[in-house]
Amino acid sequence: MNYARTTAVLLAEEEFPGLAARASDHLDTFLVRDRACWLVAEPGGGVVAGRVAASGSRIFAERRLLSSAGFGESAGFVSPLSDGGLAAAANGRVTVYDADARVRWTHEFEPWPDPGVGGPACVTDAGGRRLLVTTAGPDTADRPYPGDRCVVLELGDGRIVTHATLPSAGAAYILQQSFTDPAQIFLDALQGDTFYSLVLTSADDTLRVEPVGEDETFAGVSLGGAFLKLDVGGEWMSRCAVGQDEILVEAEDVLPEGLRFVGHRPGFLDPDRVVVAVAEEEDSDGNRHLILDGRTLQPVTELDYPGVACSDPLALGDGTWLTTHGDLVRRWRAVGEG
Repeated sequence: MNYARTTAVLLAEEEFPGLAARASDHLDTFLVRDRACWLVAEPGGGVVAGRVAASGSRIFAERRLLSSAGFGESAGFVSPLSDGGLAAAANGRVTVYDADARVRWTHEFEPWPDPGVGGPACVTDAGGRRLLVTTAGPDTADRPYPGDRCVVLELGDGRIVTHATLPSAGAAYILQQSFTDPAQIFLDALQGDTFYSLVLTSADDTLRVEPVGEDETFAGVSLGGAFLKLDVGGEWMSRCAVGQDEILVEAEDVLPEGLRFVGHRPGFLDPDRVVVAVAEEEDSDGNRHLILDGRTLQPVTELDYPGVACSDPLALGDGTWLTTHGDLVRRWRAVGEG
């Protein structure tokens, strides 16, 4: 299959020290919070969350730092808060920091027996008043373990509001918000060879958990109620939206022979377009990037980069996207777009 080709235009580039180090073993490297995209890095001596600028002429609008002295042996999963602070969820506790990096409160929970298996995540609700945290469930030595939990805490003081039991146990978690609707919260649970995709709804002191598939993960930026799911093997991807039929495309039907969808973050450039990486193998250095129709997921064009190496593209929902090469972050748009 041959596609039309479109040149990617470089808008800005900036070093983000510690990005590659963080990306090697953390799930919070790319986040969507409060209608903004964030990158998280781990330079020596702390963790830095950088908010991607709304303007395409630069990479970051702000950076928030937690020093290593602030969180002890591990910051775990770091999530920016709308009030300027940060939350850090590690195995056995979650800590909320004010904008000046002082500890506001710490909530402890039963740790997973094997910290190399379970991994918590956190995110605020749509109003920025509460924090959702994935945790281990209670000790159930005398009965079967019901599953991990998602706990809702008051952001002001850490008080428990409610919780819900998850279908996963001892999983690693990542929580994302929709770019356009922070009330739409997505939870990926990675439990060994099993993957759960869950939509969370927090309202009126209740938390609902709705499964939307197994062995598939949510992918990248979601817009206007529409979200993408990606087969963990790269054999297919789909577009879902409330009140609409799911659109699913098989790699063998829409990609050149031998290629599959790779990376973890195909996402919406805008409501009309999706950007995705394809390759023969998941960890290939020879990724190719395609722009797909945002409603049918049919390939429209392939991107050409001017003499640089680019891995997994990170759509930003505003028509631009990021690529990373080590700690170097670049921002792009398609030629002909202002």
